Amino acid sequence: MFLTKRHHWFSFIFCMLGGILFFIYSSLQINGTASAQEENTITIAETKQVKLTGHQEGTQFSLCYQLPQKNKQQRLWVQLYAIDETKEQLLLKTSNEEMTQVKDDSAQSWLTTQDFLQTPTEQELIFQLPEETKKLKMMIQIEEYDKEGEVSYNILSSNESVFEIPLATNSASSETSEVNSGTGSSSEAVSESTSEQASNEGSKEVSNEETKEETNETGTATSASEEETLTEPFKQERLYQKTSVSQTFASIEPDYTTDQSGTYPAANWKTDEKSNVLNHQGNKDAGETWDGITTWNGDPANLTHSYIEYGGVGDEADFALRKFAKETNTPGLFDVYLNVRGNVQRQIDPIDVVLVVDWSGSMNEMGRIAEVKKGVDRFLNQIEGSGIQDSVYMGYVGYSSDGSNYQNKTCQLGKFSEVKETIRTMTPETAAGGTFTQRGLRQAGDMLSTQNGHKKVIVLLTDGVPTYSYHVSKVHTQADGSYYGTAFSLTQDQPMNTSFLYNGYFAFDQQNNYKWINNTFIATIGEAMALKERGIEIHGLGIQLQGDQTAGYTKADVEKKMRQMVSADEDGHLYYESANEAADIADYLEKKALHIAATVTDGEITDPISQPFVYEENSLSVKSVGSAALTVQPDISMSDNTIHASGLYLGEGQELQIHYQVRIQTEAADFKPDTWYQMNGETVFYPNHQSDQKALFGVPSAKAPGKEVTIKKHWEEYDGDTSSRPETIYFEISRSPVSNENSWQTGYLKLTETDAQDQTTWERSKVYALSEKDGTEYEETRLLPLYNNQGETFDYQVTNERAVAGYEATKVDAYTWKNTKAFVPLALNLIKKSAVGEVKLTGAIFELTGAGETVTLVDQGDGTYGLPADIVLQKDQTYRLEEVTAPAGHHLSKQTEWLIHIDAQGNTTIDGQPVTVDDHTITLEITNPFTEIPVAIRKYTVQKEQQVLLAGAVFSLQQKTAAGDYQEIASETSNDVGMAEFTILEPGAYRISETAGPLGYDTIAGDYEFVVGSDGKIQYQGENVAAAANCWTLTHGNQLKPFDLVVNKQDELGQALEGAKFRLSGNGQTIELPESQESLAVFHFHDLTPGSYTLEEIVTPTGYAGLTAPVKIRIEEDGSVLIDEKLQPNLLVSGEKNNQIELIVTNQVKVSLPETGGNWQGWLAILSAGLLVLLASSYLYVKRKDKPSLK
Repeated sequence: MFLTKRHHWFSFIFCMLGGILFFIYSSLQINGTASAQEENTITIAETKQVKLTGHQEGTQFSLCYQLPQKNKQQRLWVQLYAIDETKEQLLLKTSNEEMTQVKDDSAQSWLTTQDFLQTPTEQELIFQLPEETKKLKMMIQIEEYDKEGEVSYNILSSNESVFEIPLATNSASSETSEVNSGTGSSSEAVSESTSEQASNEGSKEVSNEETKEETNETGTATSASEEETLTEPFKQERLYQKTSVSQTFASIEPDYTTDQSGTYPAANWKTDEKSNVLNHQGNKDAGETWDGITTWNGDPANLTHSYIEYGGVGDEADFALRKFAKETNTPGLFDVYLNVRGNVQRQIDPIDVVLVVDWSGSMNEMGRIAEVKKGVDRFLNQIEGSGIQDSVYMGYVGYSSDGSNYQNKTCQLGKFSEVKETIRTMTPETAAGGTFTQRGLRQAGDMLSTQNGHKKVIVLLTDGVPTYSYHVSKVHTQADGSYYGTAFSLTQDQPMNTSFLYNGYFAFDQQNNYKWINNTFIATIGEAMALKERGIEIHGLGIQLQGDQTAGYTKADVEKKMRQMVSADEDGHLYYESANEAADIADYLEKKALHIAATVTDGEITDPISQPFVYEENSLSVKSVGSAALTVQPDISMSDNTIHASGLYLGEGQELQIHYQVRIQTEAADFKPDTWYQMNGETVFYPNHQSDQKALFGVPSAKAPGKEVTIKKHWEEYDGDTSSRPETIYFEISRSPVSNENSWQTGYLKLTETDAQDQTTWERSKVYALSEKDGTEYEETRLLPLYNNQGETFDYQVTNERAVAGYEATKVDAYTWKNTKAFVPLALNLIKKSAVGEVKLTGAIFELTGAGETVTLVDQGDGTYGLPADIVLQKDQTYRLEEVTAPAGHHLSKQTEWLIHIDAQGNTTIDGQPVTVDDHTITLEITNPFTEIPVAIRKYTVQKEQQVLLAGAVFSLQQKTAAGDYQEIASETSNDVGMAEFTILEPGAYRISETAGPLGYDTIAGDYEFVVGSDGKIQYQGENVAAAANCWTLTHGNQLKPFDLVVNKQDELGQALEGAKFRLSGNGQTIELPESQESLAVFHFHDLTPGSYTLEEIVTPTGYAGLTAPVKIRIEEDGSVLIDEKLQPNLLVSGEKNNQIELIVTNQVKVSLPETGGNWQGWLAILSAGLLVLLASSYLYVKRKDKPSLK
């Protein structure tokens, strides 16, 4: 029973234990699953605006976010970057379909929801990560929509929006990771995490002493503790503030004179009186007074004369200059010497100098470390011998990377005399390790950290990019966007053989902006910038630097970063140099020593050569001439016709002498012989090229002699006639040899008749210039130097002469030519003129006989006659010229033959009289008398349709004057046959006009105009006319003038009697007068033409008896008048008045019939009246016997 009970108890207990174990097992399984899930969960951020968590599952990353605020319209903007060892990649694909890709104002891509979400809300985004992803970088924005303002904006600050997310690895801790936003502690946390990871892989703590380290060390060095203290070098105190001003000096200005002889030193010296060089004198007492030495031999070994000294005299001068030139044995070639003497600085502030030398493994290449060792030795020797060693304190830092296999040594700063030997032996024979430049600079800064008022200088020598640096915690961003480290942890970034950080990271700048740290330069430059800000002056030498291909840097990029580390002088010149050869290292260090001690440090000379001088190739050299040898050789070069010298370092007792040669260019078109030309432009010496302070060399002047020539011209005329000589002749003068094919080789010289020395010679002496051109552009501007550009003597010769018409030129010698007048066969030119009017005549015929032939001269059509084209008149010949035919309208000349003789000398006579030959042409003028031209005009009238010639007409012959009017030259009256005849004595324009018609006839001027040509031909009305019987005759018709009939009415006593009326009828017309009731005593009947008329008295005055019968009047065509068939005397009148017929009609008183019975008284009255009438009639008959009277 007990056993039974006992068995059940154990069964119960066993079941209970089994249940407990199952519960425990189940709990453990549940907790294990939860731990596995939480193991890869990352809390990224949790604020009142957002909560962010991340979960990694293999290559998937889930981002969960919550927007916890209530009743807001918000949406999240996300940028997620996957970062591996070499790059970062923006992830823009997610499983959340609500997310879409958008771009902001700067064109950066983001993921966000299409619409604003009502908060609170929660979303998950799943990203597929690249295989090699090491960590993530995320940036977010939360955009909130303001309904009232209808605007949206980002509600996060910059330090809440950027996150760096580490990813789990197989060796990672199982603890949940946290990522903080946007602060320095965030970066440190990540760095510490990676450092801790690296330390788990075996990295060891390093110190500033020599340590051991495996050569295959990789990754990031560990810190001494998890909580590292930041180093912020920019917060350290300033060590040195420069208060003294750089030594300055007043430039001593050389003095020059410019006058008609050229430009030359006002205070000058020369080697001898005949020298073609004037040099500038030196100064006296280091001032602006010249030394007054006017001559010395110009021996370049003389180191005493003609120096311009600054700051003192002789050995006490800070520096001294001299420049002079002298002639060589080659004409036109000159030696030029420039001397510069330096000295030690007499006043120097105490100075602390630390040499920071790269001891990395690459310094073994090409003997670099050995050259460093040599250079350090030269540096020490230069300081030791300068006399300033008591003011110099020195230290030394040799750096590479951490580890027991690498050397890192320091010699703490101490007095020069105490540390020089230690420093002299510190540089190792070989080097190893990486390049930890930042630590070397920091150690040097620590050495210089004592506040002692000394100037602080670091001289940095390195041959490559820094391959180690301290981890950057903070940066400073500059205006150009570049940035450098300002705070560092003691954790080391160790890319090993490049400056590129494969595991880059972020650090924030002074504005809390996120900056990517991916190279060691950021830290190294930051360390150097901090040292410079503390007043430490950094000088740097880049030794055979190369590019960093891994980091993407070219050599130029690396040098640019090196320049960022060094200091600059007051003028902004950087204290950086590049050593292209290993041997440059030692030179550099010695220059740095001289930079500290010497008065001439990195000096420069600029020496431009002026026209007309040029540099003589391969003549440039430099040598040491001082009591102390040059320890740094300057760089000298020639370019653009300028001597350049740089890198001049001259201390106590050191002096250099530059020598070169120049040639004077005498072949230039504008070169002036015997004129002083300055050899150089302003020749400038900068004792320190980093300063604008300059001193001036005196510039020498030189000249080249000229040449004077005498040019002669001899004249020889066979006929003694000099009139054909020109007023001006031009010689072409050549010079040779020339060294430049572009130099002028010929010029022109003019001689004029004013240069005549006598009848046969023209001469110009002391000719020193020629003209480039002859003729109208002649100007003597080409001067004659003695020698050419190479110093060869010019040979000047007259090589040609512009041809002189009629002369043959021959060369007598180099400077003399002879012109001989040449006989030229002659032409013949006859000028044929009219004896009147100087008119030239054509149409004559001349024959010339001589030299065995007879030719007819050619009528040129302009009044001149010449020889046929192939005929000329030769000398020693006689020719006979004959006028065969005279020109039309003219008689033969009075002389019709001429003898032309040309003797053996070319002298010419015509009919034995000498004549002048002009332009090789004999000119003879021959005048022909004009042939008289008869002209006439015939006067006629027409009667009974027949012409009847009229005498008594007067005609005028008139000649047209130059003024255009006509002037009478003759007047003739037509004869019985109606002819008026004239004779024309000369060509011209004429007119014949009738000035008075025959008696009883009208006068019509006619104005017959005609022209008599020089050929005697008459042109009338535009056509030539032929004269009949050698006399050209005009005809001119006249008409009989009309008649006026005047009837006088009178009584027996001859008294006018009015009251009668007459009718004249005939010839087709009837006229009654008077026409009105007026009473007339005289009746006028006008314009009666030939014909028959009847005159009737139709009304008789009261008391008078009328005509007993009509009167018959007949006018004939020849002007005769018959009254009652009785021919009347001549009734024709001249002038314009009509011909006149006058009748007297007498009326008698009517007589009463006698009364019968014998009235004796009546008869007595009748008898008395009869007697009175008889007496009156007798009187009137006597008085008017020519006038018909009718009763």
